[in-house]
Amino acid sequence: MAVCEIWDVKGRLDHPIDYAKNPVKTANPDYTDSDLQAMGDVMKYATNGDKTERQFFVTGINCDPTTARDEMMITKAQFQDESEIVCYHAFQSFKHGEVTPEQAHEVGVKLAEKMWGDRFQAIVATHLNTDCLHNHFVVNAISFMDGKHYHDNKKNLRLLRQRSDELCREYELSVIEHPSGRKKPYALCQAEKNGLPCRDNVARQAVDEAISKSFTLKDFDRQLAEMGYRINYNPNRKYWTIICKGWQRPKRLYKLGEDYTNERIIERIRENSYVVKFTAFAEPQKQVKVYRVKGSLKKAKKIGGLRGLYLHYCYKLGILPKGKKQNYARLHYLLKDDLMKMDAIASETKLLCRRHIDTAEQLLEYKGSLETEIQELTEQRKGLYSQSRKLSGEDGEAVKARISEITGRLKTIRKEVRLCEGIEARSDAIKEKINVVRADEKKEKRKEQMKDEYRRRSGRTNRSNELGGI
Repeated sequence: MAVCEIWDVKGRLDHPIDYAKNPVKTANPDYTDSDLQAMGDVMKYATNGDKTERQFFVTGINCDPTTARDEMMITKAQFQDESEIVCYHAFQSFKHGEVTPEQAHEVGVKLAEKMWGDRFQAIVATHLNTDCLHNHFVVNAISFMDGKHYHDNKKNLRLLRQRSDELCREYELSVIEHPSGRKKPYALCQAEKNGLPCRDNVARQAVDEAISKSFTLKDFDRQLAEMGYRINYNPNRKYWTIICKGWQRPKRLYKLGEDYTNERIIERIRENSYVVKFTAFAEPQKQVKVYRVKGSLKKAKKIGGLRGLYLHYCYKLGILPKGKKQNYARLHYLLKDDLMKMDAIASETKLLCRRHIDTAEQLLEYKGSLETEIQELTEQRKGLYSQSRKLSGEDGEAVKARISEITGRLKTIRKEVRLCEGIEARSDAIKEKINVVRADEKKEKRKEQMKDEYRRRSGRTNRSNELGGI
């Protein structure tokens, strides 16, 4: 099952080439760390005809891997190419455990030769640093034959995938016969892979909970409505859809997984009718220790300002308290939008609490001090760079160590500056969201009170009329 994609690269040509040829990712596991020396030594093995004896899985098509960048730049200069796109970066990923590094690289080289071998210079590098072996291709944007540009359009992408599938069948590898359509954004794929709460995960959680509490489709519809979702299960529709308040368009349920097709949902709901649950009449009560504390919390100073705002928002999102299981499906729809930003919000909260920042003025003052420190350290590092060129030996090593120390400090400071900028941009939006959430919660509370009052009154028996009628 090989997956292919390609995109254009603007800017510098050496960046994608260096990434593709990264020796840490392309190293043959049969070689030891002592073999991983200079890149020049590495690439001597790249053109070795015996693939199984390669030190690194890197091959050049119409160019030498060791001088690929220079050769591609010469081609550009020859045809006076000054276009914004310098090259194209493509990849081909294989199913986990299906191919060996040698097979993956061989398939990648054949694919590059079929796609670009007659007119373009390319680098093929097989990366072994992930669960799924994958090939990277760096292709010069213009042809060495006539100087014409390669076009990254739908037709060429289909051709790339078609030829990749042909090679996979030739090597008896699995092929995706019916692609699912548009690919997911990278951030969403990573969130799902790491089990973080994202729109699809939360929707699955809501559907699972609704199914577990339903015996009919009407029950299912009602349970989802309580969590802020609307489902369209019209029998005339081929695919059922779900939409949450705040979404711009509905989502087909079958795209959530095999357990969320129309037939499977009906089957799961029917299974509930045959389930008999046995519970104890009275569960044993756990003994709770009671601690008496002198004093009162009435006079305790509450945390307000930006700190209080962020801490309250973290509580609403379920970041606080730690270790508490959060039912994201029942969150307010405005809060669901920020579930994938939980890490950033948590980092901003830690900064506010660590620096005791409560007002916008304090935030700007702290940010200004960081920017001043950045300027001072940058100037200091410039001077050290000039010194390092003149010094050698122990003095030179001491200067380099100081440069490394300043670089580390600059990295930390810049990260905190970005957090300050995030707080500036996010704080007003958080205030508005919390106000809307509070207003909606009050409405829901009033509705529940009215329902309870209606039930109480409708269930009350008029005793005087009963006695009067006797």
